[in-house]
Parts: sequence; C-alpha cells; structure tokens
Amino acid sequence: MDLHIANENWLWPLALVFLGWTVLVFFTFWRDKRDLEWLGAHRFLMASQWVWARRLLKGCLLLSGFFLLFLGAARLQGKPVPEDLNLRGSDVMVVLDLSKSMLTQDIIPNRLDAAKKAVLTWLGSGEGNRVGVVVFAGEAMVQVPLTFDLQAVSLVLEKDDVDVIQKGGTDIGQGIQTALASFSKDEQTKRGKAILLLTDGETTDGASNVTQACLAAQEQKIPILAVGLGTRQGRPIPGGVSFWGEPVYKKDPSGGVHVSHLDEGTLQKMADMTGGAFIHGDTNEELASIQSALSKLEQSEMKGKGGTRRKELAPSLSLGAAAVLLLSSLM
Repeated sequence: MDLHIANENWLWPLALVFLGWTVLVFFTFWRDKRDLEWLGAHRFLMASQWVWARRLLKGCLLLSGFFLLFLGAARLQGKPVPEDLNLRGSDVMVVLDLSKSMLTQDIIPNRLDAAKKAVLTWLGSGEGNRVGVVVFAGEAMVQVPLTFDLQAVSLVLEKDDVDVIQKGGTDIGQGIQTALASFSKDEQTKRGKAILLLTDGETTDGASNVTQACLAAQEQKIPILAVGLGTRQGRPIPGGVSFWGEPVYKKDPSGGVHVSHLDEGTLQKMADMTGGAFIHGDTNEELASIQSALSKLEQSEMKGKGGTRRKELAPSLSLGAAAVLLLSSLM
C-alpha cells in the first residue's frame, strides 16, 4: 500500500512519546505480575492466569490505541488520488539558470541552491497558481509545462543541477523566449501571467538577443520578475578539485581566474521593460520577497485537472483509537 507521512517533522518527537508509552505499559505488566505473585492466587475470584491474561489484553489494547493516535498525529495518508481543481491564482513560468556560474559561492551554499530554496518556499504556499519550469544554460528547454501539481514541480526543481543542460554558456534570451512560447494563447486574459527569472545575469558570446526577448514579453503583457543571484563583488566559479584535493576555478580566455559578478544593470533593464520587478537576491532574506512580489499578479479562478491529493487517514485512525481505548477502559 502506498502510504505517506505528512507531518515528517513531528515523526521523531511522536515516536519518542510512543516509545515512552510502550515502556510504561511493559513496566505495568511487570508490576502486575509481581503483585499477583506476592498476593497469591487464592485471593482472586478468577484463576491467576485469567487475571494476568485480562491485564495483558488491556495493556495491548492501550498500546494499540496509542499507536493509532501516533499515526493520526503524524498524518498518515493513503495513496494519491486525482482531483478536479477550482482554484484562484496566476500562471508563473519559472526560468532557472543552470549555467556553471550558478555554482559560485558568493551566496551560501551557492547561487543555484539559494535560488531553488527560494522557489520551493514560494511553491509551498502557492496553492491556486499554475507553475511551469524552463531551465537554460547555452540552450533552453521546458522541464514542466504549466500545471496545478506544485508537488511535481517541486520534485523536479529539487533535482535540477548544472548537468541537466549539456550545452554550456548562458542564453537568457532563449530562456525567456521558451517560457513565452509555453503560455497558451487561449487562456483567460484576466489571469495574471509572469516569468520568474532566476539568474546571475551574465550572458555569453553567441547568446540570443535579450532585448528582443523582453520586447516580446512586453508585447504579450507578461512581466519579468528578475531575481539576481550573486553579489556585485563576485567570486570565482568552482571547477572541481585538483589531484591534490585543492579547489580549481574556471579560467578566462587569457588564462586568469574568471570572477563571476552579478549583472544587476541587465536584470533591472529587463524588469523595467516588461513592467516587472528586480530583486537583488544576494541574501536568503531578500530572496524571500519573491512571494510578496508574485502575490501582486492578477488572479482569477480556473477549473482544471492535473492535481492530486492523498487520502487523509487521520479521522479513521482517531476513531479507531477512541474505540480501542474505550474498550480497554471497560475491561
């Protein structure tokens, strides 16, 4: 059976409480057995083995009731089932830079992981939105089309790394164009649309024209929320380790160590051209403002399929626990 624990953060504390209950029950068994031997069988209306069996059964019922309560508190869920959706929100295409420069560690732990964490945090409270994912480096591709299934989007984002795109480089324009093509032209016009671009802004030779991509977004009235990953000072781009275990950094054409900087000017221009916003994401605190920026988009109700939910087993478990505990109290 496909089961899932929803309250994973409470799993270990609840397990410790259940362990305490278990120790208490077994201690009671031992104490009752000691008392029975001390009093003697002649003092009981029933045979001592029946007295012991009754107390043993009562203890097992108590333990079973506690176990059912433990599973209910941990929100044990059944298998996923599809559900129709009627939610209010916006359409957002996440455009994520997967070029090597996103491994730069001027943000802890690095630019890419900080960007993913910020998006995953927003997805956790973004019910009602349709979200898609475009990733790019030297080329771009759609990883997830627009969907209400934010859990699936999160699973894909968690696994993204710089090896997903084989072609090296940073083609921001191609990433934007790919995202624009992913928006359906026959959707409700009042439903807000936006591109959430997460990049350090550095483009490479041969990249698509960013200005043309922004003009296309402007024509479709799709704002770009440009999140700049990195700092103005920048840091070298990690390139692995040497044979001796020392860090190796990417080199520029002249043979020197290339320092990757945040191109704030380019990203600010993109946001201004499309009526979006620029977020200087050099700290995790500033990245958290993504949620408030996206909440300003036009929202509308939309029906559709593609969502899933797991059946909540907590009500049944609580009812079963109450029945078992009541039975144990009557014995």
